[in-house]
Parts: sequence; C-alpha cells; structure tokens
Amino acid sequence: MKTTLHIKVDEDIKNGAQLLAKQLGLPLSVVVNASLRNFVKTQTFSVSAGEEMTPYMESWLDEIERDKKTKKNVSGPFPSVSSLKEHLSR
Repeated sequence: MKTTLHIKVDEDIKNGAQLLAKQLGLPLSVVVNASLRNFVKTQTFSVSAGEEMTPYMESWLDEIERDKKTKKNVSGPFPSVSSLKEHLSR
C-alpha cells in the first residue's frame, strides 16, 4: 500500500535534488523511497557528495601529466636521503 509523505524542505535543496535525480533519469520520489528504504534496512544515515574538479584543477593536472611525459619539472628518484637534501639545497 502506498502513502503520501508531506515534509518541509528548503526550496533550493528540493530543486537541486530534483535536478540531480532528473540527470540520473529518476523521479525524486524514487530517490526518496530508496533512501528511506535503506535507512530502515541499515538503521544508519549517511550523506555523501561527489566532488567535481574545477576547470583550473583539470588544466593543472593536464600540465602535470605533460610534464611527466616530457620529464620537465620532475625530480628524482633519489638513491639516498643525502642526495635528496643536496638537490633541495640547490
């Protein structure tokens, strides 16, 4: 038997959740039902949000990968701690 649940939620949270659910191809009610089902089953509550890289971070990582391939701006490996210290003191 289905029932209706009325809850108060901040409008921006609701809109963000609806948008994300839509991007996943799901209605928000499916997300809420799955969350409540999991909450009852596990008796735990967990929140997580995947972080996305900024365009700056992506370009920085691309630069690092290019440097690795061309061996530019790369140091080491060092055969000993003393050779590392010598390199750092230059």
